[in-house]
Amino acid sequence: MKALKFNGVWRVAPQETPALQCIDPDDVIVAVEVCGLCGTDVGIITGAYAVAVPGTTLGHESTGTVLKIGPAVTRFKVGDRVVINPTYSCGKCRMCLTGNPNHCERKHGTEAGVSYDGAFADQYRAKEDYLIPLDDHVSFEEGALTEPLSCTVTGVDKLNITHTNIRACVIGAGPMGMLYLWSLHLRGVTAFLVEKNAHRYQFAQDVLPEGSHIYTDFEQAMREEYGSDDEMLDLCVDTTGYLSEIVFDRLAPGGKLLNVALKAYTAQLDILKIADKSLSVIGSIDSLNNSFERAYAMIRDGEIPAARLISHSFPFHDYQQAFAMVGCNIAAQQQQPISEPNCKVLLRIASPQEAYL
Repeated sequence: MKALKFNGVWRVAPQETPALQCIDPDDVIVAVEVCGLCGTDVGIITGAYAVAVPGTTLGHESTGTVLKIGPAVTRFKVGDRVVINPTYSCGKCRMCLTGNPNHCERKHGTEAGVSYDGAFADQYRAKEDYLIPLDDHVSFEEGALTEPLSCTVTGVDKLNITHTNIRACVIGAGPMGMLYLWSLHLRGVTAFLVEKNAHRYQFAQDVLPEGSHIYTDFEQAMREEYGSDDEMLDLCVDTTGYLSEIVFDRLAPGGKLLNVALKAYTAQLDILKIADKSLSVIGSIDSLNNSFERAYAMIRDGEIPAARLISHSFPFHDYQQAFAMVGCNIAAQQQQPISEPNCKVLLRIASPQEAYL
């Protein structure tokens, strides 16, 4: 079978590997249908997020069809359509026992696309408990947004939103920014969006929740939304990491800044203001507190316009074109500005029949 392997910074290529077999009784081999490109994948490839083990298959936002099952599997049968939850936790380490399984101390060797072979491949070996049935009316493509949406749900949970008449914004109109914008909307919060890239801006303006506006500049947005340069903000989700200092200085008392960018970028924040204004600076990653199941339900029930957020779907052999679409030029070994409207980009891996080969 084919698998997209990470062999070092900028060294990414398809490789033929043996077909997978069940090892443990609760193993399920899934024939992967589609897998989404994530900023984590880009960070790994470019070396900006140096966490992956060389030789590992990339990819973790995926759906597919059950191909083989272990003898203890009872909830799934061959042919079932499934969504794959890639965030494993042991349930026994200190992090798991203190309510932080997304930071499981046994992540190494179990994290899909990082230290465990991921889903940019014909097949993926999953555990029965980490699969969700994919309803017939939900496409494989829509289901693949479950994992990034689950990370979004985790972050929104951490914001502990108790009032809906708050001033809010989201920085960045990539997939995570759009999912945060919609997730806040479902919690009753209307946020404005800031995106400086003209192509991301163009795509996003047609997929905004009712009442939301998009701008190219944060300061301009604050003037347009609230009337002056002196107005303050209650909540901000920064998916880029680059505006944290600017936003921090505009937080109202009790304000919250959620940063979800995996960027090696340093910001200077006034510690006095954190205490004196009761500010919260929060980070968030991965799925937590049943957020994966909740995220799938939001897609299944049409609360999130998953299909409208998918801009491109490439066949596996066009993986370089797919990554170039999100600014990661593997052939040239360099990052580049996004040059056409896009949001979530997917790779179509194989049909279930092909995965048998």
